[in-house]
Amino acid sequence: MAKVEVAEEARNRTARTGAADLLIAIAAPVDAAQLRLRATEAMHEMPDMPGLAGEPPGLRAVIAYPGATGSAEAPASGTATPPDQVENQFEKQGSLRFVPYAQPITPSVIPSLSPAGAYQPLFGMARDLGVSACAVVASDLAGLKAELLKLLLVPIFERRCDLTMPIYSVGKFEGLLNVSILSPLSRALYGRRVRFPLAPDFGISAQLLPGLEQPSRSIASQGQALLWPATEAAISESKICQVYTDVHHPAAAEGVDLSTVLTQTVAPLFAEMEANAAPWQRVRGSQPVEISGVPPAAPPDGSTVDVRPMIESFNIGFRNLQEVWSPVLPPVALLELKRLTRLSAENFRMPDELWVRIVYDFALAYRLRTLSRSHLLGALTPLYLGWVASYVLEVASLRTHEVEHRGERLARAYEEGKPYLLSRWRWPDRFNP
Repeated sequence: MAKVEVAEEARNRTARTGAADLLIAIAAPVDAAQLRLRATEAMHEMPDMPGLAGEPPGLRAVIAYPGATGSAEAPASGTATPPDQVENQFEKQGSLRFVPYAQPITPSVIPSLSPAGAYQPLFGMARDLGVSACAVVASDLAGLKAELLKLLLVPIFERRCDLTMPIYSVGKFEGLLNVSILSPLSRALYGRRVRFPLAPDFGISAQLLPGLEQPSRSIASQGQALLWPATEAAISESKICQVYTDVHHPAAAEGVDLSTVLTQTVAPLFAEMEANAAPWQRVRGSQPVEISGVPPAAPPDGSTVDVRPMIESFNIGFRNLQEVWSPVLPPVALLELKRLTRLSAENFRMPDELWVRIVYDFALAYRLRTLSRSHLLGALTPLYLGWVASYVLEVASLRTHEVEHRGERLARAYEEGKPYLLSRWRWPDRFNP
């Protein structure tokens, strides 16, 4: 089904549903029976939201989820209830209504990450319903509980925030791609200290929805674009908030090859850099954002991580990828990498400044198409493993708050290294050894 037809189908269902205060949106296939159960329990525990003075009593909520893929006539995914059966339940469930919609067919991504195009019918539906806020929830439904929904939505209904993003509780060896690249790079580029810029759960105000509803820019990253709501909010100078939560999602890339993970997450971020080059080049430093909620207890550290295979992968990469790295990395970086190959496993440490410049150099090579983009991200893999090995060795004996300080130090290194990025971005022919 074409995008226009999908939008029209969603609009027709919205018209039958009527106005609402809140849209809870799921952008990936989900079990409809489980969704109804979890949503009903969550909304039963939700109080009337502030900021709705003069509205009818109670929170009028619509739950939207993919009831079919590609066309309204296609069978629902998994064990989802057929759309006609769900529509017949609108009145029976009072103010809580479930709306299945036909999801556009898009290339597959990491299971927990929906492509940007999957959100467009949802944001259009939110506009047509006239909601005050939209809460996006991951398809595993871990975030579909009253506690998190209140944290995401209260700042929006009180008109204090346009976007609320969660701060997940993760172990010191979890979410390292976010720690190493996604969060600090986004912070250095756009100037907002958002800890999880690619979170699958977030809340959006009606004021921010129009900007997110626009069709995503044409981004050439394996034909795939991801939605970065914090980036759009920062560029539009909208108010961003963060909330602590103990929601834990299964590993996003369980069983997915590391090079594929890098391609499907880092490549879209690099593509966003290219599309938003004008605004981020004007940003200097970063600003904290409002944080609410209580930090949950840190999860246990788990088993000890053996870094030797990572270091060996790094060393093999250095031996075999010289021809690939040489057009991307300045000579001084290659010399520093060579020095690392001579260190013992116990003493292996990759300086923050080196890692930051590597990421910036690869972002520039992505822009200039120095190599095939898929080969480029593959060539980053052993370097990333080298960083992970170094980080694991450094934080293994640290306490939770010390690990957070370590992440903050890396984020500051990205900010301090931004003049290097600006110089190379504007004058790409000049290496800065």
